[in-house]
Amino acid sequence: MLNKEILNFENLKAVNEAFKRLNILRRWTSVTTDDKYNELAKQALNCITAYMLASVSEANGNIVNWERFPKIAIYRAFQKVYVYFDTGEHIIDEICRIGQINKDAFNKATTEIIQELTNEDFSDFLSEGIGTNEMRIYRAATKIATLVELEENSSLMKNTGEYRDKFSEIQHSLEKFSDIPGVAEFSDPSGDFFKLLLKISKLRNQNRWAVQPYTVNCSVLGHLFDTGVLAYFIGLEHFEGEEKIATKMFFMGIFHDLAEVWTSDVPSPIKDRIPGFRAATEKYEDLMLERNLYSKVPDFLEKAIRSVMFEEEANSSYYKLMKAADYLSADSECWRQYVAGSRDLYFLSPGIMGYDDKLTNGNLFLPPICKSLHDYFLKYSQKVMQQFEI
Repeated sequence: MLNKEILNFENLKAVNEAFKRLNILRRWTSVTTDDKYNELAKQALNCITAYMLASVSEANGNIVNWERFPKIAIYRAFQKVYVYFDTGEHIIDEICRIGQINKDAFNKATTEIIQELTNEDFSDFLSEGIGTNEMRIYRAATKIATLVELEENSSLMKNTGEYRDKFSEIQHSLEKFSDIPGVAEFSDPSGDFFKLLLKISKLRNQNRWAVQPYTVNCSVLGHLFDTGVLAYFIGLEHFEGEEKIATKMFFMGIFHDLAEVWTSDVPSPIKDRIPGFRAATEKYEDLMLERNLYSKVPDFLEKAIRSVMFEEEANSSYYKLMKAADYLSADSECWRQYVAGSRDLYFLSPGIMGYDDKLTNGNLFLPPICKSLHDYFLKYSQKVMQQFEI
C-alpha cells in the first residue's frame, strides 16, 4: 500500500531541491574549483560502488536487504547538502572530540531537517537504514569513491603533500570496514575493480547540455543519481508501494547510461532523425558493455549488473517507466538552468515541452504524483520565459 505521507508532491519538490544543491556543491575545494567534482556526481559513484560491494557481500553468503539502499542514498543526499556540506570528516571528528559531541548528533540533525523539509513519515522512511549492515556497505562505498576522486586529482596535490595525507586518511577510515567482502579489492588503486571505477567516474566529464548556454554543469554521472531516485519514486507510485520493484528501478536508473563511458553521449534528436541509427547505437552499446565491463568482472557480478541494465530483455517491461524517469531527470536539469539564470528557449522547447508532448500522446507514462513534478517544471519554465519575452 502506498503511503501518501511518504510520496507526495511536496516531498518530491524537497528531493528535487536536494538535487539542485548537490549539483552546485563542489568538492575538493582545497585544490580545485572544477565544478565537475560536485556532490551529485559523487552520490552516483557512491551508489554504483555500493551496488557492486553489496553484490560481492551477497556472493560471499551474507544477507543483503537491497530495499534499504535507495533510502540510505537519499538520506545521505539530504545529509550532504544540509548538514555536512564540503567539510571533511576528519575535521568534523576533531571538532567533535574538542566539544565532546557524539557523532549520532549528526544523524539526529539530519532526520530533523528532513522532517522540517518534508514530514515525519518521510523522514522516518529515509532513516530506516541507519545503523544497518547496508549502511556500513554504503559508507565503505563512499570512502572508495572518494579514493577514486583522490586519484583523479592526485596531480594537483602531490607537490604539497596533501595527496599522501589524504590517501592515508581514507585508507585508515576504510580499516573499520575491512570485514566487508570486497572492500580490500575495491580500494586497491592497482586493482581491476578500482580501475573500473576510475573509468566510470569519467562520466563526470560529459556535459549533457554541451551545445546550449547552460548555467549549471549537469554531467552524465550526476544524471544517473537523479534518474535512479526519480525511478524509485515512480516505481513506488506505479506499483503501489512495492519496494522490491522500486529498488530494482532505482539501480536501473543508477546504471542506465553506463555504456556512455565507452560510447560517449549520442543526443536523442540525432538518434531519432537518422533511420536505423538508434538501433545501431544500442547494438554498439551492447558490444562495448560486453567488451569492457561484463568480460572484466566475475560471473556473479556480471549477472548482478545485467539484472539492472536497460538493455537486457528481462527488463523490457520497465522501459516506459524508466524512460519517464530519464526524461523527468532532464526536466529537473532544465529547471536548474532557469533557476540559475539561463533564458535560452531550448530548455523549455524542445526540452520540457518535448517531454510533455511524449506524455500527452502516450509514448511515455508518468503516474499522477510524479507527473505533478513534471507539471511544476513546465509551469515554472513557461513563467520564466513569458517574463523574458520582449
